[in-house]
Amino acid sequence: MSGRCKAHVCACDAGWTGDHCERIKFGKSRKCGEGGLCLHGEGNGTAPGAGTGITSTWGGEAVRADDGTYHVYAAGFASNANLGGWLSVSRVVHGSAKAATGPYTFEGIALGNRSLSFWDGLTQHNPAAQRAPDGTYLLYYMGSTQSANHSAAGGGVGNCSWSIDHGINVSVCRQRVGLATAKAPGGPWTRRDQPVIDVAPDAGAWDSLFTTNPTPHAFANGSVLLIYKARSLSNPGIMSTGAAFAAHWSGPYKRMVSKPIDVSGGCEDAGIYYSKAIAVFRMILHCGCNYQSLWSLNGIDWQRTTSPVPWCNVSLSSGGFELLRRRERPKWLVDPTTGAPVGLLNGVAPPQEDHDGLTYTLFTEIL
Repeated sequence: MSGRCKAHVCACDAGWTGDHCERIKFGKSRKCGEGGLCLHGEGNGTAPGAGTGITSTWGGEAVRADDGTYHVYAAGFASNANLGGWLSVSRVVHGSAKAATGPYTFEGIALGNRSLSFWDGLTQHNPAAQRAPDGTYLLYYMGSTQSANHSAAGGGVGNCSWSIDHGINVSVCRQRVGLATAKAPGGPWTRRDQPVIDVAPDAGAWDSLFTTNPTPHAFANGSVLLIYKARSLSNPGIMSTGAAFAAHWSGPYKRMVSKPIDVSGGCEDAGIYYSKAIAVFRMILHCGCNYQSLWSLNGIDWQRTTSPVPWCNVSLSSGGFELLRRRERPKWLVDPTTGAPVGLLNGVAPPQEDHDGLTYTLFTEIL
């Protein structure tokens, strides 16, 4: 389901290639400063963002505003913390551009710290953005805290007590999926006092330890499909991917799978879109320096298209190639009229000589 069979030949859907239409049809990538969201250390300088301390980003998703501008929401790190600070210094940052490719100008922090008594008081990470049919901006993200008030994090005392006994960081076990909303791309953002995807009450459930890293699809009728990842209390070493659904974006969100989606081991952090051309959902996940692709007719039952495919050696729009140290957190940029993918945003770790080795949000063209 990455194309249609015509005269015994696969006619690939837009953005896909290969004998069986099993590979993404990548074009050029725009390196740090030429596209995507790359801060060049603005948090410590005089450019937009000075005084925020934000010096690097890690993946994100972009949406188009009514005036045609694009707005990206990404994880941002302060004081050159880079990816190592994802659980303690991550904030959701906002950037804007006249084109989907970027480069995006840093606009500010969309979601930052608040009291540790809130479930997301310490950490705001891995955002994913959509627009509802009424124009509302929907910003899904992972939040966490370290508060002594266990109930604020959702899931109750038992889960985090179990985690501490087994050497799992409190902030790790308190990861939850949340939603913030706004009427304009620059906010103000309304945050909820509780997550939209809490942990399952059954210790044997695949998402009973924590929930994290959402990727949504907002339908024209206001409902939302939400793919997210999680770990279980019974088997905390396994990272799983599953689906939830809300009849309206305001919730409630209901788990739609009792068993996680079948993906290759080590693959995580999905990005999804819906192909209007052949009525198929597509998902990709990163597997280190590879990507795994899947398809679904209903957004709940997913099938793999191929084994993981390498993607860390990118062809640059400025010429030549670059071997990334890491490429993760994929999010699609889709033409709102045709539904065809036009680009992909990733959190990447470049070579040490590029951007001082600091992570940034890479834009790659899809042909």
